[in-house]
Amino acid sequence: MKETILLYNFTSPKVRNAIKSIAIQMGVHIRTVEPEQYQMPLGLLAFGSKEDQKDYLVADCQPFEDSMLIFAGLTNQRLNQFLKLMSKNKVPRIALKATLTEHNAVWNSVALHDELVKEHEFMTGENGRKES
Repeated sequence: MKETILLYNFTSPKVRNAIKSIAIQMGVHIRTVEPEQYQMPLGLLAFGSKEDQKDYLVADCQPFEDSMLIFAGLTNQRLNQFLKLMSKNKVPRIALKATLTEHNAVWNSVALHDELVKEHEFMTGENGRKES
């Protein structure tokens, strides 16, 4: 399993490029997720081939606009290293972040997004919908 980060809705080239630069530095694969891929199981999205993914593409998916990161296949040490480099490189706070787990690998992007928004609002009392 190759270490992979799924990127959602990073419209700021500066932020997107900073994250990609860190990933390159660490040898982590980056996949930018498009709205037509939002119904795909996250495990397939992170580690599946383009051929395996083609049956899950949906043209009329209801997209979300929040920036979101999903870390897949990184150990806790590697994840912490990535997050420290984000901080060191002054990447703005990204409220919606998750690691791919055995439990959420079968979820799609919309389900995980909605869960992360609820968790963020519960933990902070603020809505996590910020664009980077």
